[in-house]
Amino acid sequence: MKIRLLQSIALGVLIYSLSSCLSKVVLEDDLIVQQNEAKIQQYISSQKLTMQKATNGAYYTITKSNPTGRQLIYGDTVRLHYVIKSLTDSVIASSSVAKNQPFVFYHNGGNTNIFLKMLPQMREGEQATFILPSELAGGTQGFPNLPANSPVRCDITFFKTYGEEQDIDAYVAQNKISVTEKVEVVSTTTGYTNNVRYIRVKDGAADLVTGKVAKLKYTGRLLNGYVFDSNVSRTDSLNYTVGGTNSFVQGFLVGVAKMRLGEKATIIFPSGLGYGRTGSGSKVPGESPLIFDIEIVALKDK
Repeated sequence: MKIRLLQSIALGVLIYSLSSCLSKVVLEDDLIVQQNEAKIQQYISSQKLTMQKATNGAYYTITKSNPTGRQLIYGDTVRLHYVIKSLTDSVIASSSVAKNQPFVFYHNGGNTNIFLKMLPQMREGEQATFILPSELAGGTQGFPNLPANSPVRCDITFFKTYGEEQDIDAYVAQNKISVTEKVEVVSTTTGYTNNVRYIRVKDGAADLVTGKVAKLKYTGRLLNGYVFDSNVSRTDSLNYTVGGTNSFVQGFLVGVAKMRLGEKATIIFPSGLGYGRTGSGSKVPGESPLIFDIEIVALKDK
């Protein structure tokens, strides 16, 4: 009985100690939030700023408005000029405005990029000032030359997005193309979902047979019309193993897999299913949507 009593007392002491530690952590976190809020409000008042508070806790004001500008979406490549300062006006990071070299990043849906905590409040072409509490600016890590748990100010003076899906849609609309089918595909290189636009130009006569080799005539183009590759005027043809392993870019494979013998089709897809952000040699720049005009001219055994 005495041993059980001692065990109960020891357990009670342990629980009390743990509760005290957790309470202390919670109180310390709350204190940091309160200190940040006080510093931010004092700064806003001293600078005579009129700011809104976003749902994530960031304060912001749009200093140059562009109400018709496009908003950031998942999969965009973003270019921006920015200056990040402490609330004592010390510059701690910036893009190279003098050399006209904006900061570039790809919107992959993550929440670690500091700019993704600000840009959803903006439209393309706008300028804005943000004040971020420390929890949005890196918390205890923060910036190398900034004390931990410090709020920061960020001025964004240039914001431009590059969305290949939107460029493809604009190309399709401008050229009055009737898309037969839009196929959603997860890129094997990026893990993001892209779309292949499949346009049937001429019906095929027979299904392709798995294990057979289809002979293709094709022309590869960019959206601006530049032909980067073609075998139409040559005597050779491109061999495609039906249902087998082929070394072509993913978007090309998705399109050809939908075709039949004798069929002609055009396929259009973004760089995530093509040559990616680096491109291919000097002919295909990075982040280039691709267009392929394809005809299956023959089917043979391996």
